[in-house]
Formats: sequence, C-alpha cells, structure tokens
Amino acid sequence: MKSVKRHKSVSNCLHSLITVALMMLSFPLMAKSQTFSCPDVPTFLDLDPSSQVRNFTPALSCINLFPTNRVTNASGTIRLTRPWSPFGVTVTPEGNHRSNLSFSIQGLPPPDDLGDYVTYVAWASPLSLYPIKKLGIIKNGSYTFGEISLNKYIVLITAESTESTTEMTGPLVLRGRSPSSKMEAHDLLAIAPAAEIGNDSQMKEMLTNLWPSPPLYPGVPMLPGVMEVQPRVRPFTLSGPAVIPTVIPHQVVELPDGGTLDLFAGLVRKTIKGREITMLAFNGQHPGPLIKVNQGSTIFVNFTNNTPFPSAVHWHGVRLDNRFDGVPGITQDPVAPGETFRYQIYFQDAGIYWYHPHHREDIQQELGLSGNILISPKESAYYNPVDREEIIMVDDFLLSEGKPVPFGSEAANYGLMGRFGNLLLINGEPEYELKVEKNEVVRFYFTNAANTRTFNLSFGRKEMGDTKSSTLPIKVVASDLSKFMQETIVNNITLAPAERYIVEILFDEPGEYTLRNHVQGINHRMGTFMEERTLLGTVYVSEATINSVHHLTFRRLKANDDVVKEINKYSHLFDRQPDHQLRLTLQIDSLPPAIEQSMLFDRAYFNPVEWTGTMPRMNWATDTKQLEWILQDVDNNSKNMEIKWDFKVGEVVKIRIHNDANAFHAMQHPLHIHGQRFLVLEQNGVPNDNLVWKDTVLLPTGSTTDILLELSNPGQWMAHCHIAEHLESGMKFVFNVEEE
Repeated sequence: MKSVKRHKSVSNCLHSLITVALMMLSFPLMAKSQTFSCPDVPTFLDLDPSSQVRNFTPALSCINLFPTNRVTNASGTIRLTRPWSPFGVTVTPEGNHRSNLSFSIQGLPPPDDLGDYVTYVAWASPLSLYPIKKLGIIKNGSYTFGEISLNKYIVLITAESTESTTEMTGPLVLRGRSPSSKMEAHDLLAIAPAAEIGNDSQMKEMLTNLWPSPPLYPGVPMLPGVMEVQPRVRPFTLSGPAVIPTVIPHQVVELPDGGTLDLFAGLVRKTIKGREITMLAFNGQHPGPLIKVNQGSTIFVNFTNNTPFPSAVHWHGVRLDNRFDGVPGITQDPVAPGETFRYQIYFQDAGIYWYHPHHREDIQQELGLSGNILISPKESAYYNPVDREEIIMVDDFLLSEGKPVPFGSEAANYGLMGRFGNLLLINGEPEYELKVEKNEVVRFYFTNAANTRTFNLSFGRKEMGDTKSSTLPIKVVASDLSKFMQETIVNNITLAPAERYIVEILFDEPGEYTLRNHVQGINHRMGTFMEERTLLGTVYVSEATINSVHHLTFRRLKANDDVVKEINKYSHLFDRQPDHQLRLTLQIDSLPPAIEQSMLFDRAYFNPVEWTGTMPRMNWATDTKQLEWILQDVDNNSKNMEIKWDFKVGEVVKIRIHNDANAFHAMQHPLHIHGQRFLVLEQNGVPNDNLVWKDTVLLPTGSTTDILLELSNPGQWMAHCHIAEHLESGMKFVFNVEEE
C-alpha cells in the first residue's frame, strides 16, 4: 500500500510539473541575454538559384526548445520532416500529419550535474498530457526520432536516472511546442453561443434579401460581422425548359483504334437526398461515359455543347496533339451553346485519366461534367493479376436545404478556399456498394473530380470502427501517368483534386468494410482541430471463397524495372540547379473588412492541407475579382499570364516551387501541367526515392517542391492550380514548346 501511495505522489508531482511547464510554453522563459530560435533560413525570394540551400518554412516546420532555470545555457531546435509516402502529404488514416523529429541540441551539462541522473530523454505528448510517448535518449548534437502524428503537441526533455525508463520522473530541462499549438481562439466571443447566426433572428432575416444563405459548418460559430457579408456578384442557378431528361445510369464505351464517340453536354434532372435537381451531364450520365481504349490508339470525339455556357473538353493528363487540349482561348475557341467540335485523341500512356470542361469549370464541373478514360496497357503483364477492377471518381456537392447553393454569375465566388461541398459522392452518388468474395483482390482506379477538396481515403472493418488497426493494407501501384518504380503498402490514400492513383486491395476475411474519408479540419474561430469522418461506401465480403490464387501474391511488392530504366535516364539531372522557380501566393483587393480582419487572426498557423470548409460564410462572400491567386516567376517577378517560358522539344528542366506560407491566406495547391509529364524529385529538401510520372502534384502550405519536367510535346500548354476557383481567379500561365 505504501508503494502505491508513493507512486501516486510521484505521479501527482510530475503532473504538476508538466502543467507548469505547459503554461510556461505560452510565455517562453529565456536565459539571460540569450535568444534561441529556429535557424534563420533565407526567404524563397532571396534564394540564389545556384544555391544548394533547400528552403523550408520555420513557422510550420520548426520547434524552438526553451531551457528551464536548471540548464540556462542549453538550447535546441527540432526540424519537422515528413516520412516518405506516395502522396503529396503524409498523414495517418485519421488525417493526422505524420512527422519525423530531427533534434539539434546544444549546451546541456552532464546529467549528474543536476543530481542522481545518467541521461536525458525526449518525450512527446498531446496538450492533454496523455499519453506521453518516449522518443529516445538525447545528448548534445543532432538526432532524428520518428515519428509523431498529433494535431497539437509538446516536446519535453528531462533528466532521468536510467535509460530504460518508460515514464517521466526527472526534472524538466528543455521544452517546446508544435507549430500547430500556436493556433488559438480568435477572441472571447468564440465561446459565446450568441455568436452563431442561429441565435439572431434579425440577422437571419437580413441575409435573405438576395442570396439564399449557404449552410454553416456544424458546430463552428462565425463572427457576427462575417455573418453580415454577402457576395458582390449576382447568384446564378441552373435552369432550363420544363422538360429536362432524367440522368441515366453510367455506361462503359469501348472504342477501337480509329473509333468515334458522340459526346454531348446537356441538362439533366437528378434526385439527390429526395430532391430533384437540375444538373449537367455528358451523354446524360454521372459520371460521363467511361471511355475504354487501348494504349497507342487514336479515337475521334464529336463534342456537342447543349449547355447554356461556352465550353470545351480537356482530356486531363493525356499527352495529345496540342490542338485538341480543350483550353478555350489557348488551343481552341470556346464551343458555343448548340455548336460542335471534333477532337482527335492519341493515347500514349496507359492508366486512368479523365475529361472535364476548362471554361467556368467551377460551375460546369461541379454540376456534373466529368468522366474517366481507362487506357489498357500494351503489355499483358503491365499490372499484377487481379480478380476485378473498379473505377472510382470521388467528388463533393454543395447543398442548402436540399438545393444547390447558387454560383457567382459575373465571377466565381468561393474565391478564397474553393467551393467545398457538404455532400460527398462516389461515381455521382452519395453511397457506393461493392460485393466481393473472400480472398478477392480488387484493383481500384481513383480520380478526384472535386473543385477543391483533398480526400484521405481508407478501407476498414465496419465492426471495428475507425481505428488504425482496422484499416486494410492498400498496395499502391501507379499514379497519374505511370507505375511507381516500386510498389508499396500504405493504410490510406491522399488524393488531391485532379490526381489519380491505382491501388490494389485484398479482402481476405468475410464481413462488411467501409470506405471512408477521415480528415482533421480546423475550427479557425476556436483555434482547434475538428475530426471529420464520412462514410462513402460499403464493401460486402461473402463467406464464399473465390476460385483464384491472386491473393497469394498480394503482399509481394514488385519493382517495376521498366519504369526504373526509363527514369534512370534522367537521374544525372536530379541534383542540378533549378532552371526556373515559382512562388505560389495570394493578392487581395477590396475584401469586406470583416473578412479581412477575421483572416488576420489565422496568421499563427496554416494547416499544410485545408481539408474541409469550416469557414463557409467568408469563403462564400469572396469572389475572384476581389483577389488573385498567383503563380509568380521568381527570376523576373512576372505572374500568371505574364510568365513567358519557351522550351524546345527534348528539353528537361528542373523547377522549384514554393508555396508561400506568408500569403494572406495560405493553403495547398494541386498544380497541373498540361500535355507533358514530370517527376517529383523532393519536398523540403527530402529526396523522393520512389518516383512516378505525374501531371498533377499537391503542394502543401509552406512547402518547397522540386520537379523535373520533360518537354516532349510541342505546342502552347497551360500550367495552373486545379482548385477550380483559384483557376478562375487567374492562377495559371502558358508555356511554349517548339519543335527542334
């Protein structure tokens, strides 16, 4: 009994010590006449292109360690680097960002100077102080410990009497907090119920004068001043004749070499959540027809525009003849309502691709104009043998009281963060179901057609809930334009707008499995993270076992020698200096004062990925005439359509891209480059050792990413952010590739 009481006493003292330390973290105690901070790193615009320095953003990627009065001469920093993953960010199935911690420690005295201690130990803990994770033994010098995946956390270094300790018992000597922990509530009104529109009937009545009010994010109050703002543009809602055809089931169209498809875009009626809605569709289908062709084929598409808008069809990721790239004003004139255009498309690369409009795509794509293209490889053994294939297009749609939220008429609204939907869709429907047999291996082709949402997808056993241990292993095989050099196993798939990933999953036990989107959004008003879990579909695995042996080789991870050989031809260029540098930022003009002031509260921390739309009111009220999202050429400060890049066919150029965390509102950007392919060489100075040919790359907030762009296709090609509203705000430029 005495030992138990003693243990409780030590535990209570330790708890008090940590609590005091945590309070001190908000007011860092500095040693006399000393200042400790993360290492000074030149800003991106100050970097000399010939320098080997790789920029990172200290505010998002660095932790200062502050000493207690026991070790006043000690100091330290921690650099946060993400572990490798096949995706643009590395997160857990629950959406928590994963980081390795690289320590740099100076000035620690011998542990026995502090008493009966033999070592220093580093620990990490969420702000709740439970659980506390032991990271490892610390001395003066540099160490890397991995990994940590908490939203907000603190790092503590203590002196301990044994290296084998599993609990903190000794005195605290250094401490620091994660960049995310600096995010705090905007003001005292953040906890006042009266801040919500639901408690102010006069304000509700005022907001019905022109625009119907968009839905608020559940549980996230907005500032009263923000609740009063409305878009400056007029609302547009799609309408048509009294008789509009009903959407029809999705169909597959297999075309031979030289085949022709008649493709028309027009209005349809679709029932969602019990309400009939006017939308757009290719050939009356959601998604549009799945076009199946063989690699090396050429097909013809007779496109007819039966919508109220000028339009065109962009064949996303396909390295086709520039004349048929479908960019109005660049490669073709817009196809006017009632007019036609004939596309000729050559399919050079195997894989999954998609097609969508490139004119006011914030409206046309959101309302349903998108479809997939599946290009079968020439080699029969290009992929692993599987039991079936499933094409999955994920999307979202924005509804308020069962009706689509109107769009900006003269210009796109939702200009800040893009139009997040509140209804998640798979293949155009709110629910997805698949029935398979035990031991069946399924190849999934994933495409993200959302305007702005980045998905974090995983499969898990329904009865086990959303725990990491319940997630099914996912074999990642390929991405946009090729297979990976090496197959890999992950627990979740991070999918940015316009990206595609090809994965394989083994369902080796009977039961129900959920396909879910699981992310960590931010309540900007309260300064807290918000867990968002959405069920997208269910896979039913029967007791009957499939008559197949493909499951026996599922965990065999193949090295794709053909991809390795092709990429190795460029390996001597990986370490060259960048030929061009781009900076991604934002310029605002005449935002409503309430929005501008509210946004200033968010300067302390920007999430690497804005996963969900927790600020819908201020986002809704901003249009693309009030701001300009910018791609800036660092070498001459030209921006967007002012940029003039000229290349020759056969050139290979290295481009360094920095997503400015100091922008007025920093967020991720999925950058898409038309007509070519590229390799993602490194992010924040960490090399990528498992490469794949891409056409779209996710650029997290504050990141610096190096890509190697192969120029193989002549013509004028666009590069742009694939958040539809950012594209509408001007975040694009055109580069020219000439024949030699």
